[in-house]
Amino acid sequence: MAKCLVIGGGFAGFSAAVYLTKNNHEVHLVEAAPKLGGRAYSFLNASQNEIIDNGQHIMMGCYRYTLDFLKEIGALDKLEIQKKLTVNFKGRGGKDYKLNATDAPYPINLLIAIMNYDALKMIEKVRVVKLVLKLLFASTRKMADKTVHEWLTDEKQSANAVKSLWEILAIGTLNTTIDNASASTFAKVLKEIFLKGNKASTIILPKSGLSEMYCVVAESYIKEHGGEITLSEKLTSMETEGDCITKVVTTKSTYDDFDFVISTIPPYAFEKIEGPNQMLNMSDEFKYSPILNVHLWLSENPFTEKFYGLINSKVHWLFNHSSHISLTTSAADEIIEMQNEKIMEMVLNELTDYFPGFKKKMMKEFKIIKEKRATFVPTISAELNRREITSPYKNLILAGDWTNTGLPSTIESAVKSGANAASAVY
Repeated sequence: MAKCLVIGGGFAGFSAAVYLTKNNHEVHLVEAAPKLGGRAYSFLNASQNEIIDNGQHIMMGCYRYTLDFLKEIGALDKLEIQKKLTVNFKGRGGKDYKLNATDAPYPINLLIAIMNYDALKMIEKVRVVKLVLKLLFASTRKMADKTVHEWLTDEKQSANAVKSLWEILAIGTLNTTIDNASASTFAKVLKEIFLKGNKASTIILPKSGLSEMYCVVAESYIKEHGGEITLSEKLTSMETEGDCITKVVTTKSTYDDFDFVISTIPPYAFEKIEGPNQMLNMSDEFKYSPILNVHLWLSENPFTEKFYGLINSKVHWLFNHSSHISLTTSAADEIIEMQNEKIMEMVLNELTDYFPGFKKKMMKEFKIIKEKRATFVPTISAELNRREITSPYKNLILAGDWTNTGLPSTIESAVKSGANAASAVY
């Protein structure tokens, strides 16, 4: 069995370590931070004595690798999984729009959901349905030189359809604007959501904090299967000989007794490591997009649904946690550098515009979390260059949501990359 050093304790690192230990490989996972979870974790908000996430993460039924991973570690019971697609959208003035699949057989139930989505006019609904059906036979390779905006324009999607549906889906899954995003990547996402069965389109939310959902459980799994995990241990350098990594140096230890190194470090961090980073030459290929998350504690909670999508708003999603709400803005480049007071002014104004039952005086406390490098931007050039990035060392395996998984920068991409890395060791 192989001795494997896994660098990074997020979804990708956990996925690799879990599948390696499952197959009796010897695993040591090292994480630079004093906590596990990477860019998806939870922590205690001391003033309210409540566990909150660094940002709300939506998963979907099409996340096959993620669901298999969570099943393997015994965490499926920590998820709330819809039986059929149900999304409550809000327009300005409190107008309700629902995108709800019916009890009809798949895929008729999804087509009916689109036809009943009253944010669109009838002609817009028909064109949306035509586009979804066209995806059955569409080649994503032929879209490789187009942005999402260009593709949707070619497909005669109206400005209203773009704002009321496609932009919500694109920004939520790709974390960038439709003018930046690759149409090929977005089309792959839509194929997964709409064309892979009824379960694929359903929304999945954690029942607990992210760390409690997967970090604690995965850590126990790895240790129970003979693996080792250390925290606050940052990779500083690698030494090479020929086409192999021979030594890995961290702030705590020096490792030279291993068969494989699985690195889940993102490109912008990898370039700071002394050693082989120059040969990998990854950093210039990626630009990054921020996500803004705002947690609000209220004197009373007027929200009745588990979550809402906001149409044409600077706030994209509202999640109702009963004791408080959390608000998510993807591709938050325009507001991420704003002062907290300005951010809160914007957030409260949007809430009063979209939810007439909400009053600004209801707010008791807020916490703003800014993830400035939440995901890489899946531009046309980034997607092309992503395919070319490989490790020049036969015992260094690259993993992470940015690697060539064929998916955007999501939890699913990270987990898939870890599973792929583990498979490369077998």
